[in-house]
Amino acid sequence: MAQLKCSEIREKKPGEFRFFVFAFIYAKIFLDEIENELNNLHQELNTLKIGTKKSDQIHHVRKSIAHLNIVQNQITKDNLRKFYHGEKYKPKDLRSKQTRAMRRLLTPKEESINLAKIQRKNWAFPKRTFAIKD
Repeated sequence: MAQLKCSEIREKKPGEFRFFVFAFIYAKIFLDEIENELNNLHQELNTLKIGTKKSDQIHHVRKSIAHLNIVQNQITKDNLRKFYHGEKYKPKDLRSKQTRAMRRLLTPKEESINLAKIQRKNWAFPKRTFAIKD
């Protein structure tokens, strides 16, 4: 089995892989098939029936499993981002990643708001303009 790439997995449409669809039931079936293949390769390696060629194949199968899991996790995260878009409260892993100080700063809207007292002061004592003589 050739090593699967993340980009190839994302491009596939439902049904193009054997049972692979991004519905988790089918993805689990495909993942189980690959894991069974890995177990068989490990058994052959332990009984010393295979050489270095098969041990390379173990590497490819392990990487394929990792790539499947990566794509699955990315898709679930994207779906969660769509689900929580515009909500007031989000899970911590979906919140914006900034420094603690940046998260506590006032928003631009909050900064632009003037209190009534400051508005009266600005009206009573406007900024002075001076004319410059030539």
